[in-house]
Amino acid sequence: MEETKKYSKMLIPSILSVSVLTIMAPTAVSPALAAIRDAFPHISETQAKLVLTLPTLIMMPIGLFSARLTAKIDKKKLLLTGMILFLVFGVAGGFVNDFRLLLLMRLFFGIGLGIMTPLSTSLIFDFAPDTNKRSKLLGLQGSFNQLGGLLFMSLSGVLASISWRYSFLCYAFVVISIVLTTLFMPSIPPLASPKNAAGGAGRKTGMNKKIFVLAFFAMMIFACYFVINTDLALFMDVEGIGNAKECGYALSLMRIPAIIAGVLLAWIMRNLKDWTMPFATVIMAAGYVIIACSHSYGVLMAGCLVVGLGGGFALPPISLFLPRIVTPRQRTLGVAIIMSVAQVGQFVSPLYTDLFVDNSMDGSGRMRFIVCAVTSVIIGFLVVAFAHTLPKKPLEN
Repeated sequence: MEETKKYSKMLIPSILSVSVLTIMAPTAVSPALAAIRDAFPHISETQAKLVLTLPTLIMMPIGLFSARLTAKIDKKKLLLTGMILFLVFGVAGGFVNDFRLLLLMRLFFGIGLGIMTPLSTSLIFDFAPDTNKRSKLLGLQGSFNQLGGLLFMSLSGVLASISWRYSFLCYAFVVISIVLTTLFMPSIPPLASPKNAAGGAGRKTGMNKKIFVLAFFAMMIFACYFVINTDLALFMDVEGIGNAKECGYALSLMRIPAIIAGVLLAWIMRNLKDWTMPFATVIMAAGYVIIACSHSYGVLMAGCLVVGLGGGFALPPISLFLPRIVTPRQRTLGVAIIMSVAQVGQFVSPLYTDLFVDNSMDGSGRMRFIVCAVTSVIIGFLVVAFAHTLPKKPLEN
């Protein structure tokens, strides 16, 4: 998009409203997880977690596919299609009586979410070509992601205390984004291919393989961060620390420091630069250690707040490495690769901790948080080493 173009003042709120929905959407019903397991007594804990993790499994191929579709289809039309699928199949999960049908609803919900997620970030690159403005918007996007968690988790926890079915109604919030996008977002037609733009003289350049290394780091950061969504309700239930409503409060209130972190992110990155990631992951690890050692709701809540602060600093900077790896023309696909693989971290999360923790052993829930603490610190320092292999300035076409 050209910098000289003038857009509605509601454009940025429209883009950020999508961010409220995307990152936290698969796990928004996590406070109801224990109740869902009780409603279907024939399923195991791992099977119950599929309600949270299955949407992320389908998001990876759908996200990549939708990024390629932007070369042929208007981004606005594609985004609206994803939001309609999000609305219909997200809410429908609360109306089914068979667990397999519930998983089917979550699968189609994941398709809609897979379309929305990469577009929510690539739109920032489209409408904010200036580096400083982009950093600020990506920080705000992180804050709005966490705001979505705050709204969804608190509402879902209250609704789940009435019935697990009602928790799925929180997905109806997408109606607001549908209205804002329809009214205020301009059409975003496909970019002309290099061949057409250069009169046939252009040559296609391949995607830099380093994008997949960055995507792996993003996946592991997400896997470590989202273990709190998949495991906290079950941990509190087993340890007798609280119920679904209290779990919802803990998961929602941890978004407050994450929102603050997103607002402060641009300032933190100006001072720490590439060292922002280890700084963030050390904070997140400290929070997990507090949770692992908790025996009361107050201590557990403190740990959740610290995890939220670290996560708020850790999640958005991943996307800011993107311009140093791919050209502007490749960024939509680059965003799709990073975000799609990162979302798989939510699916990988319980499987990864299962590699190190035996569910039958005493204190297995506590050990899962310790595993994530150690892993997040390792990944944070690996990101710094990776950043030293990249150019200092964004690539040009």
